[in-house]
Amino acid sequence: MTTTAPNLPPIMSVAEFLDWDGGGLVGKLELVNGEVRAMSPASGTHSVIQANLAYLIGAHLRATKRACRVGTEAPIVPRIHANDNVRAPDLSVTCQTTPPGKVFPDPVLIIEVLSPSNVRETWESIRACATIPSLAEIMIVDSERVAVEIYRKLPAGGWSSEPDEKASSGSITLTSIEASLDLSEIYAGTHLL
Repeated sequence: MTTTAPNLPPIMSVAEFLDWDGGGLVGKLELVNGEVRAMSPASGTHSVIQANLAYLIGAHLRATKRACRVGTEAPIVPRIHANDNVRAPDLSVTCQTTPPGKVFPDPVLIIEVLSPSNVRETWESIRACATIPSLAEIMIVDSERVAVEIYRKLPAGGWSSEPDEKASSGSITLTSIEASLDLSEIYAGTHLL
């Protein structure tokens, strides 16, 4: 479930949002068309999946000595309404030098873990992030069943309406970082295995 934060200016810019202290709100915060959106804290299953993915991807990047970093809920500014939108995917990977500041630059991969309470808002954020030129791949991980979908940017620059890869067992491939991840490791420690 998402809500608009109370007692805020009706509209905030990206700079105002990034300098804002959060107003005592808990959970993930995003700026959507100038309005702060607070999302309920993640479930235990969602959190375990997110932590597993951060560990697996981080270990892969270090082992392959790729000059890339993975971040959790790092602020990303989409190209659409770039002055009044900040999204925070569950995980992002950038291969750019991270300058000082709060924004995670030029992601090549974003990962969202779908929770039943925020499916609509999550897909809205995915569509906004899909406008980022550097983004090559989007991974969607279900938190209620073992299911992963991968969307890859088309050579002409658009996105297919259907996933390029789906899996409910075995492994999936993240071509943007040349990684293969076993679903059993993504879902390790959850009640879904």
